[in-house]
Amino acid sequence: RYYAEIMMPFHSIIEKNMEKLKNFEIDIIAPSHGPIYDKPDLILEAYRDWISDKPKNVVLIPYVSMHQSTESMVQYLTGALTKREISVHPFDLIATDIGQLAKVLVDAATIILGTPTIYSGPHPNIVYATYLTNALRPKLKFASVIGSYGWKNNVVENIKDLLKNLQLEYLDPVFCKGIPGENDFTALERLADLIDQKHKTLLNNN
Repeated sequence: RYYAEIMMPFHSIIEKNMEKLKNFEIDIIAPSHGPIYDKPDLILEAYRDWISDKPKNVVLIPYVSMHQSTESMVQYLTGALTKREISVHPFDLIATDIGQLAKVLVDAATIILGTPTIYSGPHPNIVYATYLTNALRPKLKFASVIGSYGWKNNVVENIKDLLKNLQLEYLDPVFCKGIPGENDFTALERLADLIDQKHKTLLNNN
């Protein structure tokens, strides 16, 4: 959690310092504050994993739902991804400890933002989660947006602007007008298939 919330934006600096340590035989880690560790390999290996540019087969879904439409889409997509053996982490931002979300960001390959449309843009809680993601600069590779709207929808444009620090491939969003129907759930199946394909290609290349 400390790495996720504090150190993740500085992963390139950590990588340089890890390089300086590679020829040393380290027996103990004694930080300036906190406990002393006599099993340094555990920590060093964890940091090597965290700072690598190789994400895992993980999808993060931060979401807000005002009238259950977005929530039902998130639940459906979570089930569809789980059937494809993808590790899925949905977070209801009304109740989520934001630090837990940051922890999943350390390894996630894909983020799917679930939001109702407020004044043609994303819900304020989604704006906050997106701002945090942009600031933390995780190793994400893919992003998409799902949710509902009533009349006008500029959510995707807003999200892309908020994530400008990240080099992401954006997958086709899925929006429903009001309550999701059969066509919307079919679109979510297609999105799950696409994420599965993207992850397999990414992991096989790594």
